[in-house]
Amino acid sequence: MAHNRPTWRVFRTILISGFAPLTLLTALLIFPAAGAFGQVEPFLGQPVYPPVAGTQQPSATPMLPPLSGENVFWQPPPSNTVGQIPAPSERIVLPEMSAGRRLLDCLDMGFVARGYYRNDQRVAWSGMEETFGAEAALTPRLKQTCGDWEVTVDSEFYLNEPYNRNVLLDTAERRSYASNFRADTLEISRLSVALHRDDFTLLLGKMDTPFGRTYFPLYSNARIDAPFIRTESILWRETGILARYKPGMFVADVALVNGCENLDTNSSKALVSRLGLEAEQWAVGCSIKFQDGIGSESQKEYRNHAGVDMMVRQDSWSLSAECIYDRYGFTYPGFDPLDITWERSIYYRDASSGRNAPITGVGYYVNLDYQWERWATTLNYGEFYPESIGVPQHDRVQRRGILKLACNFAEHLQLYSVVMIENGGYLAQEGKTRIGLVALDGLQFTF
Repeated sequence: MAHNRPTWRVFRTILISGFAPLTLLTALLIFPAAGAFGQVEPFLGQPVYPPVAGTQQPSATPMLPPLSGENVFWQPPPSNTVGQIPAPSERIVLPEMSAGRRLLDCLDMGFVARGYYRNDQRVAWSGMEETFGAEAALTPRLKQTCGDWEVTVDSEFYLNEPYNRNVLLDTAERRSYASNFRADTLEISRLSVALHRDDFTLLLGKMDTPFGRTYFPLYSNARIDAPFIRTESILWRETGILARYKPGMFVADVALVNGCENLDTNSSKALVSRLGLEAEQWAVGCSIKFQDGIGSESQKEYRNHAGVDMMVRQDSWSLSAECIYDRYGFTYPGFDPLDITWERSIYYRDASSGRNAPITGVGYYVNLDYQWERWATTLNYGEFYPESIGVPQHDRVQRRGILKLACNFAEHLQLYSVVMIENGGYLAQEGKTRIGLVALDGLQFTF
């Protein structure tokens, strides 16, 4: 008997995505809190790549706070003396420390490795919707005092498994989306040098965007498990120069950046700024990004927005939200989206509403996190209301709900499951019916 293919795909995705929660429960039965792997620490649900070493405390010396709201910990090297400084006759003469030893004393390293199963029915038309994969990330951070300045070299490198080269590119539309499925084996996610003194910080390089703040965990280098406005509007990284002033709870960021995540392809630069108040249990801020467009000539695209963000924590609960007014699309009409050679939106945002007339829209999300012993859950819901430009696939209100479940069932070892649901049922790429369902299940080791 022939299957109804969209219905069968949905059923099969739900069936397979249920494997991870069942495995989580099985793991709890097989490996109790003090089981074969030893005493298991409570789950530390930090965004993206959490430090799981336990009880490290922030350094008393101020350092550049992470721009994305991530909790990063730095453990200073132990002091050679305790209490009073001994008299000259009592001091111990230590051998001169080698340059390599000094480097190690200033270096902090994080690591995560993942094996995963991903089923993204939104791109079923590509033939690449379902795959097993592996990825990793390295986060070395070097910190050194130079006179009155503290220097921090912050970096994050992704290791990604590429797709097989036998890709279906038999139509112009499929070819226009080819860049969406190209993953750099080695990717520079962050690489910057920061100078810090008192309440002032100057940073140069590729950094977390100063626009807004995020507080939810991510389980993918590609960040597909994020809210709509974060995957489609706001960039995760910016490359440029940033100045920060942070006296107490007040924080002010001003940055001049390329406007794209990597090296620029035109002479235009973007201004990104955020003003906010940040404390341990709450935060609030407003941000703006302005530029006449990224790219050159007829390919120039708007990527401007203004927004607000907030966060509040209480015990094991964390509530956060962002809302933006977005301006996007091609600066000039007439460019054929089928000629796109860079990453293209599957939501038909690569369009134009007229010469020097950006498309506008309003979007938001609300995120709720809860941590209990070894468990962490995330509920996220958001919507985006685009301006109507006469393209039915674009003019729809986009709604996205995300559920994440993770269990720290052994030291440094976590099992996670993500289900993301969007509105579908309309004809999209290659005339196929859009199925708005994504499942991501995996196992990750953090150190």
